[in-house]
Amino acid sequence: MELVRERRFFVDYRAGLARERAVSSAVVDAITVVLARYNTVVWENRFIVGGVVEQILGASARALGIDVLNAGKQNQGYDLELPGEVLAGISVKGVFASTGGKHNLVNLRSADKHLSRDECLQRWSRATLFVMTGVGIGYSDRSMNGDCVSPSADAVQISGKGLKEWWSENPEWLINLPIPPKPEGPAIRVASDAVGRDILEGFPVLLPHWKAEI
Repeated sequence: MELVRERRFFVDYRAGLARERAVSSAVVDAITVVLARYNTVVWENRFIVGGVVEQILGASARALGIDVLNAGKQNQGYDLELPGEVLAGISVKGVFASTGGKHNLVNLRSADKHLSRDECLQRWSRATLFVMTGVGIGYSDRSMNGDCVSPSADAVQISGKGLKEWWSENPEWLINLPIPPKPEGPAIRVASDAVGRDILEGFPVLLPHWKAEI
């Protein structure tokens, strides 16, 4: 069976969250906090929130005793690495607004805009965890949901509607958690506030004059 280790990770993660309620509650609460503080209505916050959600999932898996590493910065097409003789990895996609539309799986170069369905599935080589508002955390890979995949002008995309329908028929691949939407109002902070403050800690002549964005 394709992607055996990735599927085993999800099965173990799902069982662990069901068993350890404190961990599953912390996952939801942490996602709620990062969305409230760094609302993705601000463009620069979007990658940061995505990265923090990857950290939340990695930390929660390790809290459950699952061996996994956060590896998104290595840019190998996955965000969570499953150590072993042959490396395996899982991508993480956060969907915090409309869930029924199409969501990017893989960004394409300009030369790759006219892909067939088979070529799309070749590009989508990694299992994916979707952290989806109002739905939960769902697992998907190309063997399960290849019919939901299609090309766009600049990405390989997957149908959110198709995923939700598939999970309703295959609930063992969905973790039912109340994942919140992004807030309606403006962001409290922007990501560069936190990074800027961190950098200026090393520059005492500048730190007293640091101000967060208005």
